[in-house]
This record gives sequence, C-alpha cells and structure tokens, in this order.
Amino acid sequence: MLYRQKIAFIMTILFFMSGLHAHSVFSFEGLPLQDYNYDVYSLGMGETGISDIYRKNTGFFNPSLSTTLNQVYFSTGISSGYYTFEDPNDSFRNDGVSFPYFNTTVPLGNHRIGFNYSSYLSGNAKVRGDEREEDDLRFTETNEISSYIYKGSLIYAFKNRIVNFGLSFDYYLGHRNRSWKRNYSATGVFEDPQYRIEERFGNYGFSFGLNRKFDDISLGMAYHSAIDLEGSAELITIFDDYRIDITGFQKPQHFAFGLTWRFVDTYRFSSDIHYEMWSDTDYYTSPRDTWKVSLGIAHQPQWVHDSWLRNVPFRFGGYYRELPFKADGEPIEEMALTFGLSIPLEAPNSQVDMSVKYSSRGDVDTHGYSDSSLVFSIGLSGFDFFRSRQKKTTEREIPEAEFETFRY
Repeated sequence: MLYRQKIAFIMTILFFMSGLHAHSVFSFEGLPLQDYNYDVYSLGMGETGISDIYRKNTGFFNPSLSTTLNQVYFSTGISSGYYTFEDPNDSFRNDGVSFPYFNTTVPLGNHRIGFNYSSYLSGNAKVRGDEREEDDLRFTETNEISSYIYKGSLIYAFKNRIVNFGLSFDYYLGHRNRSWKRNYSATGVFEDPQYRIEERFGNYGFSFGLNRKFDDISLGMAYHSAIDLEGSAELITIFDDYRIDITGFQKPQHFAFGLTWRFVDTYRFSSDIHYEMWSDTDYYTSPRDTWKVSLGIAHQPQWVHDSWLRNVPFRFGGYYRELPFKADGEPIEEMALTFGLSIPLEAPNSQVDMSVKYSSRGDVDTHGYSDSSLVFSIGLSGFDFFRSRQKKTTEREIPEAEFETFRY
C-alpha cells in the first residue's frame, strides 16, 4: 500500500536527520537526557516494561525480552518535542526530533537473534544572549552544545521454561561538541571570534538480562557493564585546529529490576527500578550514584478490528530520576508523567503505538534555571507492515474432479 511506502520513506529520512536532538538547558553541565531503550509502548506506561512478557515487547534494555517475539519482527519509533528553558528573568523554547530506536528479531527454534540501534545519552542546547556593549563595541554572544552517545547491539536470547536469558554485545559511539561565538555589529575591522571543542569517543561493552513468568506475575532484571569510551579532543578556532587532549567518557555499571502484575485479564501494573554507579566514574566532578523509579498501568483489552474504538488499549504512568552531575553545586532531579495508546494495523501482530510525556528538570530558585518538555512519540512494530499482503481476488480456474469407473 502507498501509506506503507510513505512510512518507510519517512523513517529512512528521519534516521539521517537524527542530528535534530532533544534539548535541555543542563546540557552545558553534562549529558542530562537518557534513553533506556524502551519501545514507545513502554514510554507511555511511565517508562516501565523490562519484565513485561505479556505482550510482544521490543524494549531491549533487557535483551531477554526478544523471547516474547515468535516471528520475524521489526520495531522502530520517532519522537518530537517542545523544550522550554527558564531562568529568573526569561524563558525560551527549542524544538527537536529524535530517532530513539530501531530493532529487528529473527526466531530460530528456542533461540532469538536480533539487532538493536538506540540512543543512550544526549544533551543539546543553544543560548543566544541579548546584544550588549563592551569597549564601545556592540555584540551578541552565542553558546551552543551538541552531545550524543549511540548504541548498536547484537542480541542473542534463549527461550527456556525455567528462565529466559538474553545476551547483548554493544558498541557505544559518541561526541560532545561545544562552541562559543561573538557576533560584532558594524565593526568591519576583524573577524568575529569563535572556537569549538570537539570530543569523540567509543568502545565495546556487553549486557545481559533474565525474565520469568509466575502465572499473573513476571519478573525481569538486566545488567549493563561499565565501559571506558576512549577518544580525543580537538580545539577548532578561526585560525587553526589543535589536538588538545586524549579524552573519553566513562559509562557506569547499570542494574535494573522490574515487576509486572496482571491483576485483571485486561489490566497490568509494572514497576522498574534502575541503579547506576556513577560514583565509580570521573567524567563529571563529584558524580553521585543515581536511581530511577517508574510506575505504570496498562489497559489491554482484546482487539476486535470492527470495534477497536470501543476497546482502545491505553496506559499511563510516571517516574522519578536523579541525574549524576550537579548544577550550581546542587543535585538535579527529573520527574515525568506519561500517557499512551495503541492502534492495530491490518497486518497480523502489527500495531501503531503513541505516547506523550511531560517532564520537568531542575528548579530556578535552586539551580538558577530549569527546563521542561512535552514530547510526542510514535512507534511501529510488526511482521510485515512495510509489505503489502498479496491479494488473492483474481478469477481462478477451478479444476473439475475426475472420477474413475470401477468394474465389479
């Protein structure tokens, strides 16, 4: 169908446009935005789901969840949002688009082989001050930062009646670019001063996960290894480029535990807890270990295509999260509320998931500034939503039955 071709085209374009990232005013202090490799279904359920095996779960933070997929399966999503920065005197807004994940899984008996791309950490901001004067010269000053770490994973999982197991071999690749520029007005004498510091880093790691169902309760856990992302830094000015340092980024050990309770046939409750050991790293000044606690409730009725409007699956939730670095000497917390729903597609086991998240981070009185965001996400998952099903409606010749005459 034409709409499927359009969806595939849009997704391809957005993959190459992934430089339009999410924003936070705290990006000048570190990388405040973290993706936990949840699918869009989970994003609308308070960012929970590492133990939810009562559905086809494509959130591969827990790689053992690929055992919930019993056919070749694709899943991807996009997010678009409005990001507002505030200080004691003013507020302004940035818009952004991100491509948070793409994955595919192939079943081989009780085994699963898969590939997953996802974002991990990011922080982007652009601040342009009002025009001011210094030494009889008028100018505007612009500070900008762009930082992103991506993760690509090869996943192996084994489906077992005792416990489902998943192992992921991960490669992290990232950058952090910070630039400063002054634009002088009506000088005509010298070139506007500017500089840019570019950091590049990357390295390999691993993660593994488990899940197990006990009737109406399922449990899940995941571990992600600590990694030293090795790299270098370069200073770029209007005159020359300089290799200034050997740098990198330290990713901490990450533990996560989840519980899902199907307390009624069509309702589920989920809770996830994440713990990251940032105090063992030295990228930030005096980092602290961090917690993220999330809760979510989902209504998942039996879908009937002729009356799905009366049985729309929906969910809501929220979370509390700590950031590993400080602003103005004070720790930073993040809180969010989420809502989501799903729409079935014509293709078997395929659906569109949608979610909306409102989050806030920091406090103007405590940190000198704060930010908030309203982010909309849409996810596509299924077996053949990129491919039109063959229509068998043409006229066909029905062969006549042949009868053999027997003699007695």
